[in-house]
Amino acid sequence: MQLQHLLAGILLITLTCGARAQDEVIYTDVLVGEWENFSFGGASNFAANAQVQAGTNSISHVASSFSAVSVADTTRTYSTVDYPRLRFFIHGGASGGQDFSIALQLGAAVLANQSINTYIQGGAILANQWRQVDVVFGNAPLSFSGSFDRISIQSQAGGGAQPIIFLDEMRLIAAFPAVIDPIFVNGFEGSGPLPVNALAVERDVTVDSMLSDRFSWRDSAGLPRVAVLAHNTGQSGPGGTRGGELREFRYQVGGSPRIVRATSGFAGGFGYLVSHRSEGGNGIGTDDSPLGHQFVGTFTRVFEGRHHAIFRFNLTYPLWSRTTAALPNTRYLAPVTVEWLFATGRDHPLWANSWDLSAIPVNAVETDLRAPYGELLFDGAASAGVHSAIASVGWGDLYKFATTSNPVTFNSQWTWNQLNTVPYVKLATTTVDATMGTVQTQTKAQQDAGGYFGTSRMNTTSAAGNACTVAIGGIDHRMPCAFNWPYQAINYSLVGANGTTNNTRLAWGTNFGFLGAAQYPIHGSAFYGGPLAGDPRASGHPRKGFSAFIVLGLNSLDPVAAQVAQIERVQSTTLSAALGSVALSGPAGVNRPDTVSYTPAGWNHVYGAFALNAAANRIDVNLNVASASLTRPLLIVSGWTAGLPGVLRFNSTPLVQDVDYFPSLRADRQELWITLNRDLSGVQNRIEVLP
Repeated sequence: MQLQHLLAGILLITLTCGARAQDEVIYTDVLVGEWENFSFGGASNFAANAQVQAGTNSISHVASSFSAVSVADTTRTYSTVDYPRLRFFIHGGASGGQDFSIALQLGAAVLANQSINTYIQGGAILANQWRQVDVVFGNAPLSFSGSFDRISIQSQAGGGAQPIIFLDEMRLIAAFPAVIDPIFVNGFEGSGPLPVNALAVERDVTVDSMLSDRFSWRDSAGLPRVAVLAHNTGQSGPGGTRGGELREFRYQVGGSPRIVRATSGFAGGFGYLVSHRSEGGNGIGTDDSPLGHQFVGTFTRVFEGRHHAIFRFNLTYPLWSRTTAALPNTRYLAPVTVEWLFATGRDHPLWANSWDLSAIPVNAVETDLRAPYGELLFDGAASAGVHSAIASVGWGDLYKFATTSNPVTFNSQWTWNQLNTVPYVKLATTTVDATMGTVQTQTKAQQDAGGYFGTSRMNTTSAAGNACTVAIGGIDHRMPCAFNWPYQAINYSLVGANGTTNNTRLAWGTNFGFLGAAQYPIHGSAFYGGPLAGDPRASGHPRKGFSAFIVLGLNSLDPVAAQVAQIERVQSTTLSAALGSVALSGPAGVNRPDTVSYTPAGWNHVYGAFALNAAANRIDVNLNVASASLTRPLLIVSGWTAGLPGVLRFNSTPLVQDVDYFPSLRADRQELWITLNRDLSGVQNRIEVLP
């Protein structure tokens, strides 16, 4: 192992490609940019709406003798180096089974022409179904490299007529810059180059003046996402940060990247730690709740797989004991682990934290936890001064809270009367379609969140009167008092009863005692009216933590609600194994020695994945999805000592590696990680994996 590490250090090769090209959108409702309609023969309609994969229009084509849907950009050429893949969706109308090929041209010259069936999910054009088509130009049977300016989907049915087909969402996929470790490529992950959609890790890059690692991956729509984590080993950055946080995030909006940056102030960045003492700073003479990115720690590149990566921060965070503790107002240092997980096929990074309080006397500390904490310009603004005002705020504790008037002020109208199961908090902006939120991987019953003082206005709305009767500027107001939000967000940025804000502060919320108490009430605290009658208790000692998805996207699509729905659907999903077994327990959190039973069976809440055990490097498992569908589920198969799977079948149909599923080997843990590039629904979702 030491020799392997030495060779890895010597042979690490970094290919610096400059700024990565963006995807070239060809068609989405209309032809985009300089792309033109060069179709010939048959009948083509670029504004069809009988079948639409996304948006309002698609391209329809009724084939005649060797007719084609053909698009060209005569203003430039495209290289397979910059754009190694073409992606679009195809629908077989009421018939299916049509025979078409993909052709690349440069001017009038045909450079390559092969059947598209090889590249269609499922291997054929199907009736009444949309199927994704991924054409990797360099792969057989097309096997093309070079430049082109025209793409044709051409009929190949012996010159005869064919039933109508529909095409939609056509784009050229840009190449990622790569960081390639030859041992990684040729050892653990098998021989040959990494696929063009591999998760790329760029180590030690400078972003926002901070030394960082940058992660690039493809999301559930096959579009690029990028996250930058600043190192926490001693550097100083904007606003006094020492790193250990997310500093930049990118995702696609309408074919262009939205760049989400950290604010420049003292709270800029996201995902760092903050904890408040129940008594505040009384008696300690210093800040009882310092920002966690002010402290130096260490980082570890835990896992860098073909399609999955885990990056870990470690530090110690100061917690002050109670004034009535045996050693009052004493500063303890609690070791904390924070991990970030990125996965091809998943939109949202997973953030996990674990606190070790075993060296602190039980009940000495009584603090909350508001991490993940921070500020990002999530509407893509270049600076805080031009960021959109906050349009809405929402959270889920026992009930779902949502403002219903825009923008948010302390006099906003609201509802707080819909029962909730999965904890979350979110913000949205006014003039830009953008949202940011945090969604836990467990239900509130499994892991409490939210809390603080007041519970009297739960299960009501603003129509019942003002929620805050503590005057601000002499005026009571409709919204809960600033100190009484179950999850901290913009509540301390609003000024007066009717003032708006463009501050983007977003934080988690837990009750006092979450860290340190033998037992604490999980809803209301002992202040301002006390907890709910019969409020259950939980333990905050000797270890604590949870995992959550960090969600950024278009508010119009409400990705926070979609992620909440995914965790709800997990609760009614049942796993059964014909070969191998379903994991019933595992580590309670990241970097923790204690274990817990998984609820439901097989749900690894730490990484938001389904956990399985292999038998002789094989599994045969079924997921019974009782409610709606699961989007791009992640599987972690333990006891895996082979290489990448030789065969993976879904409901007896072989899937294509790096297209239909995205595998990684975590050799140090003897684990196989797989993101399925499909949604699961219904009683039968059989997955067979062979070495």
